[in-house]
Amino acid sequence: MGDIVANTMITLNGVAGSPETWQFDYVSEPMMQVVAESLHSSAGLLLGRRAYEEFAHYWPDADPGQNPMAPAMNGLPKYVVTSTLQAADWSNTQLVSGSDGLVELKELKTTTQGTLSIIGSPTLVRTLTEAGMVDQLRLMVYPLVVDDGIRLFDGARRRSSLQLTGAPSFRTVSCT
Repeated sequence: MGDIVANTMITLNGVAGSPETWQFDYVSEPMMQVVAESLHSSAGLLLGRRAYEEFAHYWPDADPGQNPMAPAMNGLPKYVVTSTLQAADWSNTQLVSGSDGLVELKELKTTTQGTLSIIGSPTLVRTLTEAGMVDQLRLMVYPLVVDDGIRLFDGARRRSSLQLTGAPSFRTVSCT
């Protein structure tokens, strides 16, 4: 049985949506190494519709020489949880949709050997966390406050069973 691991970029005040608007000023090489290691150890990716559309626009044409994560992003099986997409053109992509989406994901989790990684997709992370399906939250906390955006834990019920298993720190340099 596989684990679902959510790799989520989040601000100090809980914003996880639209990291492309705030995260790049803080990215460091050691941080990207951890992200790459997580990706390369994954058996597949779980994505929400919005993350899928953004990634499918960029990754198929990404140069592996300039971005070493491109082969993994393009080669891994991708499962897109959506109620609106009718088709997915990015290689190795399967849609998980409809009223049985959580049932399909539970079955996928039991039949997968290895980790299913969620990258981005805060709404999906929140939904699967509430359903008790996320085995590990890897929160990359950025040292800034953002005034608007999707908050990861808004409306979440109290969880007392969470355990901190590690807290590496990365030196970041803000360009602003």
